[in-house]
Amino acid sequence: MSNTNQFGPVTLAPGYTRTNAFGFLLAAFTAIPLVSFINFAQPFLLEEVFHVPKEEQGVLTGQLAAMQEFIVLLLMGVVGASSDNFGRRIIMVVGLAILALGLVIYPLATAASDLYAYRIIFAIGASMVPVMYSVTLHDTSANKSRGVFTAMGSFCTGLGMVLISMQIGKLPQRLIAQGVDPIMAGRYAYWAMAALAVVVALLIHCMWKSGRATTATEKTPVLKLMREGFGEAATNPRIALSYFTAFASRGDLVVIGTFMSLWVVQSSSDFALTSAEGLARAGIMVAIVQGVAMIWAIAMGILSDRINRVASVCIGFTIAAFAYMNISFIDNPFSSSALFACALLGIGEISTIVSGSALIGEEAPAERRGSVLGVFNVIGATGILLGTYFGGVVFDGIGKTAPFMLMGIINGLVAVTALSILVFAPSHQNAKNNAD
Repeated sequence: MSNTNQFGPVTLAPGYTRTNAFGFLLAAFTAIPLVSFINFAQPFLLEEVFHVPKEEQGVLTGQLAAMQEFIVLLLMGVVGASSDNFGRRIIMVVGLAILALGLVIYPLATAASDLYAYRIIFAIGASMVPVMYSVTLHDTSANKSRGVFTAMGSFCTGLGMVLISMQIGKLPQRLIAQGVDPIMAGRYAYWAMAALAVVVALLIHCMWKSGRATTATEKTPVLKLMREGFGEAATNPRIALSYFTAFASRGDLVVIGTFMSLWVVQSSSDFALTSAEGLARAGIMVAIVQGVAMIWAIAMGILSDRINRVASVCIGFTIAAFAYMNISFIDNPFSSSALFACALLGIGEISTIVSGSALIGEEAPAERRGSVLGVFNVIGATGILLGTYFGGVVFDGIGKTAPFMLMGIINGLVAVTALSILVFAPSHQNAKNNAD
């Protein structure tokens, strides 16, 4: 019997309530922006607290982010597979608590080298939150509504990013204007986000379904679950494509959150502006990216539900490739053309996220969903690791917008791969089994 429980336009999976769905959207609004915040605000610390030379900031930023993602890569698949045994809610709550601890101690570093040690703590939480978000998204919605529900989550994430980038991004500038020391202004911004993480953890504990997939007597070994996740890609090219979308789309997110802010903050002195003013401008640009993404998310979600989902991946990543190439040719981040490029980038960014997520949700077998999505996020973490590391290298070695060119090339490769699969492997194995 089909499930008739509705949450607005979304049909929920059996056993899930409107409270569970609302709790998921709350996580989308807050938890994912929390993970991204550390990279967004870091350029201010590098400039005002540690006084790192500009020619070294790109590599340092890339190394810190790559180290975090290496830790995430080691833990993320285990987290996803373990959630099939122990439940989604408890891992999400613990992950948010660890994120809060990382945000508290990160700005307390007294030297740039301290950031590596403190980033390890944050990375442990960052390995839990995105996986639980992704798995719970697919648990909560029925397959026929997954594109729309993904878009709703992306809309909430974009709204959260807009508010954080506009408000917290301007907080150091406002505090400094009131006479607060720059070091303390940076700390207050991080600590405000740490407090938010604690509040969200408490709310999620009350609103999420446990999501435990197995009972204590039928737990499957983690390594077996991981093998199952990779094994699915060997037999289903559409799952393999989904993994490739994760590699590119997660890399897209971190390049925007990490190198856009660094680009603008570094460029501020060229236009007689302070680092705090540069961070505020970066907040405006990120807000435009996420604001446009919020609007486009709904359209992309509807498109992903109404056409072949491989075709939607091809369309989404083609748009993204063009958007990243376009912004890579912008010389002045304070120009109006930069704002237009950010708007186009928002369309491309959300198109990759929604189309890739809808495809993996359709193709992942219900009985191995945690395993497949765990691997999906492992591949995504690999994309972030390589994107941030090599993004930092090309940032310092080639130019401040070179990371965007790099991601434009990768998105183009995904689009070509999707087109090939659409032509040569158009059928899918699991959508029928997952249809509700």
